[in-house]
Amino acid sequence: MAREDGSPAWTAGHGRLALIAGAGLTLLLPSALALYGPLELLDTAVRLGNARLAAGLATLFVVSTGCLRLLLRRRRLPEEDVDDGPPVRHAAASLDVKDAPAAASRAHLR
Repeated sequence: MAREDGSPAWTAGHGRLALIAGAGLTLLLPSALALYGPLELLDTAVRLGNARLAAGLATLFVVSTGCLRLLLRRRRLPEEDVDDGPPVRHAAASLDVKDAPAAASRAHLR
């Protein structure tokens, strides 16, 4: 199923999931660093100032959301390309074949 703009319907759901996961990573990584990181690293972060820390968090959010969006992209299977093709019409069975439907289904085996 496709939306009005022609893109597949599943893209919106995966985009939202990437945003939520990006927000989770943005909250998880700095908090883990604050809990388990060395004190010198925390002192350096304090000296950077609020503007640089906010820019770093925003960059972490954008990068993680972009990477997760690429990882959550659905890849098409080769079987789906066959399924999307036009339906195959079988030739009309001849009158001399007694079991026409079974013969038509096995015609590719000849």
